Amino acid sequence: MRYVLSTILLTLLSVCLLGDLLDFIPADYDFFLLFKDNGTYYSKISSVPFFNFLLSEQGLGLEYVTKSLLENIGYSARVSPQVIYDALSKSVLFASKGIVFEVQSLFSIDINYYIEALRNIGTASILVFESEEPEKLLKMIAGITNLKLTYSEKTWVLQDTDVAIFARYYRGYLVMSGSKNALERAIDVYDRPTDQFVTKYSVRELVNQSAWISGFFRGGSFGINIAGVGDNSFETDYFTVDGILTEESLRLEIKQHLKKGVDLNKYLSSSLTMRNMPFIGNFAFSSTVSGPSDIAQGISWWFQGAQEEIRKMYQIISSILDISKDRVYLTGDLTGEYVRFAAIFNLTADFDVNLIRSYGAREFGDELRLPIMNGFVSFFKQGKDLIVTNLTKDEYLKLSNRRRLRDDSAYQYVSKGFPEKDIIRIYIDLGNLVESMLGLKARGRLLFSQFVESGVIVYKVEVM
Repeated sequence: MRYVLSTILLTLLSVCLLGDLLDFIPADYDFFLLFKDNGTYYSKISSVPFFNFLLSEQGLGLEYVTKSLLENIGYSARVSPQVIYDALSKSVLFASKGIVFEVQSLFSIDINYYIEALRNIGTASILVFESEEPEKLLKMIAGITNLKLTYSEKTWVLQDTDVAIFARYYRGYLVMSGSKNALERAIDVYDRPTDQFVTKYSVRELVNQSAWISGFFRGGSFGINIAGVGDNSFETDYFTVDGILTEESLRLEIKQHLKKGVDLNKYLSSSLTMRNMPFIGNFAFSSTVSGPSDIAQGISWWFQGAQEEIRKMYQIISSILDISKDRVYLTGDLTGEYVRFAAIFNLTADFDVNLIRSYGAREFGDELRLPIMNGFVSFFKQGKDLIVTNLTKDEYLKLSNRRRLRDDSAYQYVSKGFPEKDIIRIYIDLGNLVESMLGLKARGRLLFSQFVESGVIVYKVEVM
């Protein structure tokens, strides 16, 4: 009974603490990201195969590198690195207005990325840590960012010739901002609920869910640069972010809530056919045809004045998409000295090859090869499918018969948690990708899907 009461008390306490953390966000801010109880999740992220490779000494050894860096900084600053471990083990809040947050920047394996992000906190942004030793924590941050730390009028300042970060300690929290006005305003609204973000938007329920990462973005403050139904395709009310961490994987879900109902059914199609497609190299991509067709129309202006060979390929692919149905499939290498690729189009009618011939393509048996830059692109039929690849037909047939996506047990496993019908699906063998880039053995997979759920556009990625 005592254990049950203690558990309930701790749960209620954590909810209250999260609420206090969010109270620093002014009502007119555009978004926030909350990383909750980081210390409880570290052991889990260390057990996820790909992150284990990044962190462990058997892989890239980022944990050892980070510890060594912090020990050196702590020695120079005469501060124990434990103060930064303690702060990072608790909840951390980042909130801002007036900038577009790009989802691609959420994760990076380069520690310098995070150092630069800290150095360049926007003038209307806040970063909040829980800490019992704010000055020691700031000394460590000053060492990491290579900034000078001063103190005046109850405010710390981290600065060099072109950067200034202001910080104050309030109610057990270290609040940091790129401007003194934004810092003072965040502290001021903490005690004025009517001027808080959480009063204007119902986000308490969102952050109290059992997720490691929680976020909320007003429409127009979030950037997703991926093909498909993008964030700028429809008028967006808001986005929510959930990051769920287990001992097997990290799953991130971004939900795009639209201001008014839109028929998205034309973008949906079954992804089951993807399982039977060739898996060449380290990535596989599949998308509903209507998605790439819309993209091709939308980006046509990019190719005005582009290199002649690039413009030719754009016109050819656009023509192929016009007579394609169901799904477009693409597989190949993301990196390497020789990057292979193969695209498969399911045609509704015969493709007029005279367009390719008019650009200089020549026949090699039953395939057409179009010279492109220092190589060629080959076009040939396989049943009802049109294959477009930089391999010869014989090379493609050998590779396509050697391995199919269904033969990848990790894909079979991770795809069970994704809906059958989606707009876009991307699968990457991270282990193979790392090995091709660094020559190191690694394990890891990534699956991304964009789909629709009760009128909400969902972007879901899982890393294992």
